Amino acid sequence: MEFIHSVLAHDEAVAVSTVISYDLPVNPLSHILITLKHAQDKANDKLLFSNVLGIISRVEVLYKGSAVFSMSGADAFASGVLVAGFESWGMNNDGNDNDERALTLLVPMTRTLYSPDECFPRTTRGELILQITYAAAFTDIDVVRAQIETVELPTAAPQQFIKQTTLTKTPAAAGQVDIELPIGNEISELVLFGTTIPAANADLATIDKLEILVDNINRFYSESNIETIHCMAGRMRAAPGYHGYHVHRLTAAAFAQWDDTSPAIPADHVLSNYLHLPFDIFRDGRYALQTLGKSDVVLRIDAGDTEPIRVIPVEIVQSAGSV
Repeated sequence: MEFIHSVLAHDEAVAVSTVISYDLPVNPLSHILITLKHAQDKANDKLLFSNVLGIISRVEVLYKGSAVFSMSGADAFASGVLVAGFESWGMNNDGNDNDERALTLLVPMTRTLYSPDECFPRTTRGELILQITYAAAFTDIDVVRAQIETVELPTAAPQQFIKQTTLTKTPAAAGQVDIELPIGNEISELVLFGTTIPAANADLATIDKLEILVDNINRFYSESNIETIHCMAGRMRAAPGYHGYHVHRLTAAAFAQWDDTSPAIPADHVLSNYLHLPFDIFRDGRYALQTLGKSDVVLRIDAGDTEPIRVIPVEIVQSAGSV
């Protein structure tokens, strides 16, 4: 077998409040890589990682106009790490004005990159579109250019691909909140975002506890706490690297705000507000959450406050090599 890694867009200038669309390749598609090259507009200080992810308000893959991938830039980064195990190393997080930096976001059609069995099947030109919506303003960033590259698997005949779209919920009051999950496809896992997390001496979380119910019967997770679920992500990967701001500098006049006598602990990083709730642990279907023929599939949350919640179900869509 062979894969084709090619450039779809090279160093395209990015303007605020624009929506740009690209025709994707027709061969079976494993994943898309969106690299944001950007110049830091901040002197002698770190550029907040959330500012970089905030360049993209929404990234979508549309098949015949319907979304098979739809989420914000920040959610795409988190999903890439938690679902596909992709963590961009980034370039040049040095903290100087006009630094040329780069970061790559993953848009996967599979949980296992390069898998010929799980990727988006062959399409006709113009059916599969990448659409990027850029934010209304870029914070502490001067110039942005986009590189978009794709990885095709020309001889693959995939049996399935993954679909990831975003569900949103803002609780009307603290307490029990039900979020209806999609029915029809197996669900591999969930990626969740809660606005409030425990911080300093405040033990408060938007997503405090959670459980899964299928036709009003607990399945997989009868109850679990945010702290345990969040920490369980350590089974998949080490602590955050580039995006954790684990940086040491000498205390000098130009960098007095960085005190090298203080610990640099990457605990409050971009994934802090995210939870990963897996079902299909071995990625072979044996533990997938079955929804076909069910009347009601619910994520039930004990909400600690009334701040927004986002849920991204990872659906396994059967394709038999074509859609």
